Formats: sequence, structure tokens, C-alpha cells
Amino acid sequence: MTDTMEEVLEMRRMWKKSDDARDAGLPREVPGVRRIDDLSYGPDPKWHLLDLYLPENVEGKIPVIINVHGGGYCYGTKETYQFYGLNLAAHGFAFVNPNYRLAPEVVFPGELDDVDRYMHWVSDHTDEYGLDRNNVFIAGDSAGGQMAEQYIAILTNAEYRSLFGYEPVDLKFRAAALNSGAFFLLDPGMIAGKLDAYFPKDIVEKDRRRISAEDYITEDFLPCYLSTANEDFLHDQTIKLAGFLTARGVEHVCRSYGDKDNPQPHVFLMNQKDETARQCNEDEVEFFRKHMG
Repeated sequence: MTDTMEEVLEMRRMWKKSDDARDAGLPREVPGVRRIDDLSYGPDPKWHLLDLYLPENVEGKIPVIINVHGGGYCYGTKETYQFYGLNLAAHGFAFVNPNYRLAPEVVFPGELDDVDRYMHWVSDHTDEYGLDRNNVFIAGDSAGGQMAEQYIAILTNAEYRSLFGYEPVDLKFRAAALNSGAFFLLDPGMIAGKLDAYFPKDIVEKDRRRISAEDYITEDFLPCYLSTANEDFLHDQTIKLAGFLTARGVEHVCRSYGDKDNPQPHVFLMNQKDETARQCNEDEVEFFRKHMG
């Protein structure tokens, strides 16, 4: 565990340095958006916190995007995702921006337990913050894209939900955006490197049924916008999921952004200074709007 933790800490330092450079100079306050920071959704005082960004120009109840952040199951905080969330809030959606516990402090399915915990928090607080429980959307990228996919399968398949013991959530989920997701985790080479901090070998051997979310995707799965990029190292997993959803009769859009003259990396859409990233954000918002009830 000591060696693993040292490797994870070094990875966190490197990735945070890169993310901080990407986001340098971006404003923490956006006109027309009210932010409420550090709301508690569970017992852990450090990790069970979320920020809520509320657009001020919406009449009536506010449609909601609930985020599941990425970071290889070992990295990421709501602070890293604040600029992405503020942008989506400026488009007229409440944005729920949570932390969750990270590996190796927790192993599968501990992070998914936190996702379930904050989904129920949203359900319990819709009236307090003027949220529209009938128009809720899920967004996730990288590891968060995989967990968002997995949680949608749990929401839409009672058999799969029973394997986790989760209670149904009193929210009407309309659609999802899954970005550069780590889908099909049991494919060769997927659970490798730092990922085994969250998926140790003994967990994978005994819990393959719960890990393999794709086995439980049915035609009731949410409509999805799938994004990837020409230099996304998980590009092929998104294309594979698109084909899989086609076979299951699930509505979806799949788009790869960037080309040789304008290359785009893994989870490029978080870069709020980049025109292509902003276009992807707008494309996904428009997809959500088309699926509002």
C-alpha cells in the first residue's frame, strides 16, 4: 500500500499541475451564476462535499446536471471541475459538482457508493434550491464517464441495482453525456497501472459481475451523448460503446472532436479556453435541451 500511495500522490501532483496551468486565470465567479460551496452530502467531512452552481436567469424550476468527475479513480476534486461546471450553469442548468472518496483510500465500489449518496442528496434538496426533479441529467468524463455509465445501468436495471443494494432515486433522469469514458473495464489492458488501486486483483476476481456494467445495459438506458477526440487514448472505448448502444437499441449521439490540424486530447472538453472544448460543451447542452420533459 505504501508504494501504491506514493505513486498515486506523485500522479496527483503531476495532474494537478497540468490542470492548474490549463485553468490559470479563469474566474471563480461568473455573471448570472450563483455558487454555493462545500455543501455536505455525507459523513466524511473532507470528501463528502459538493458545490452547487445556480443560474439566475431561469424562470421556474431549474434543470439539473449532476457531474461524476474523472481522474483515474485516484485523482480529482470539485475545484478542478468548477470552471467546466460554471460554464454549463451559465447555459441555464444547475450544476452539481461533488467530490468523492479516492483510491487507494477506498476500493470498488466505494466511489460508486458516494455517487449514489450524492444523487440521493440532490433528490432530498430539490425544493430547497429550486431544482427541477423532472429534468435531471448526468455528465461524466474518463473514470467518471465509466461510473456515470455504470450508475445509469443501475438506475435502469433493477436486477443490476439489487447487486449494489441501492435504493431507487426520486429523480427523473432524462439523458447523459459520457466523455472519454473508461468503458468495458474487463477488456484486456483496461485495469492496469494506477487503476488497480481502485480495482485490486482480488476485487476484480470476485466482483466481475458488478464491474461489468455493459452486461446490464438494456433498451431503457438513458439517451447518451458520447464524446471522444482524435488523440484520446480511450477513443476506441467510446466507439465500442456507441456500437454496443446501437445493438441494444439505445438512443445516442457519438462524436469525435479534433483532427490533425487541431488535435484534441483525452477529456479535452474541460479546457474552457479552447474553442473546440466550448463547442463540445454547447453540443451536449443542446442534446440535453432536446430531451427535457
